[in-house]
Amino acid sequence: MVAKIEETSARLDEIIKQKDELHLAESNRRVSHVTERPPSTSLVNEAKVYGREEDKEAMLKLLNAETSDTQVSVISIVGMGGLGKTTLAQLVYNDPMLEFDLKAWVSVGEDFDVFRVTKTVLHQLGDGGDDNDLNLLQVKLKQKLSWKKFLVVLDDVWTQNYEQWTLFWGPFEAGAAQSRVIVTTRSQDVSLMMGATPAYSLKKLSHNECMSVFAQHALGANNFDDHLELKEIGEEIVKRCGGLPLAAKALGGILKGKPNPDLWKEVLSSEMWELPDNRNNILPALKLSYFHLPPQLKRCFSYCAILPKDREFDRNELVLLWMAEGFLYDKKKMKDSEGLGQNYFDDLLSRSFFQQSNDNKSKYIMHDLIVDLACFVSREVCLHMVGKLQNAKSYAKIRHSSFIPHFMNTFQRFQSFYEMKNLRTLLSWSRYVGRCYLTSKVTISSWL
Repeated sequence: MVAKIEETSARLDEIIKQKDELHLAESNRRVSHVTERPPSTSLVNEAKVYGREEDKEAMLKLLNAETSDTQVSVISIVGMGGLGKTTLAQLVYNDPMLEFDLKAWVSVGEDFDVFRVTKTVLHQLGDGGDDNDLNLLQVKLKQKLSWKKFLVVLDDVWTQNYEQWTLFWGPFEAGAAQSRVIVTTRSQDVSLMMGATPAYSLKKLSHNECMSVFAQHALGANNFDDHLELKEIGEEIVKRCGGLPLAAKALGGILKGKPNPDLWKEVLSSEMWELPDNRNNILPALKLSYFHLPPQLKRCFSYCAILPKDREFDRNELVLLWMAEGFLYDKKKMKDSEGLGQNYFDDLLSRSFFQQSNDNKSKYIMHDLIVDLACFVSREVCLHMVGKLQNAKSYAKIRHSSFIPHFMNTFQRFQSFYEMKNLRTLLSWSRYVGRCYLTSKVTISSWL
């Protein structure tokens, strides 16, 4: 009995630790938000924005394009968290060449409250919006927008509730035909629901552009000319950012005012979730996307932690792996469904967890930081082994694992696997075409 109590206590301690890591708190609300992104504003310092000149020009062309449609156009900016969607919207919103009668900026966030968003738009258009009745607010908003050419930015939209959207959209239909609404979102499905045509898919920054962002926040300059001793380490840190300006900004912020090579090396070698919470908003921004996933997609995504970084993968192979793990069991049809897996894949793709490869359109990739996110949320049950495992760490709970084979895969490399009493997946990802030698003492359950 004492042993059972000790085991239960240890489990409760682990649950409390996880609760603190996820910032969970008691709430009387029906839905408790695990984490929230700070609200945005329309203000931007264009001098400190790098690599978005072409994107800004493309957006301005979309805004100024003549359309035969008499309806107000919705233009969406779509991309993964931290890519700079809000920054691009800010650049466009503040362009002095745009001519609109009315302009408004609304930071929407996770909770698409029709009353709150309508009231915010009305307030920014010069009306106090003191009414507490949605009907009165929308009547006033319609009067404000009638036959006017307006630009409204709805930043960080998550809702896919079509009824909410149509209720909110009613007053906007009274505007002039050349009016525009810009929506920033992480989901292609949100863009499609709003009838946004076209959607602008934002791409990551180049390495040099990301270097400028990092240097700006770490050193207060756009290059390393005055700190050549830090440039090589900075290059490696920026590679970890994978073209995400948010990551470059966050890592630069951690090192701001600390031109110490040892500290820079420490940040380079640290896992993303080991960095200081008070100055690191990379994982929180990405975790927001994960927490919005339904349970079945969370399970499929977290399993992707066994995928190697920078590795293209085939959608059908990944779906078959999900099926083999029993993730695609359809209770209604009482059978495993490959079609269900394809739907799951498309859903994760539309939410920017997966991206189509630039080199091979039939293949897909995961951004390095998205792989880090998968590793973070599944670190107790999924493991991708690159070198030799650390003996000091416990791997008893690991259920799914993979490794990149060496030319000679010795028995010593796999000794830690004896701890993995619950292991049900062991995959080998070949790095290149050629022969790899594996000790006969290790049995591989699946080979890719």
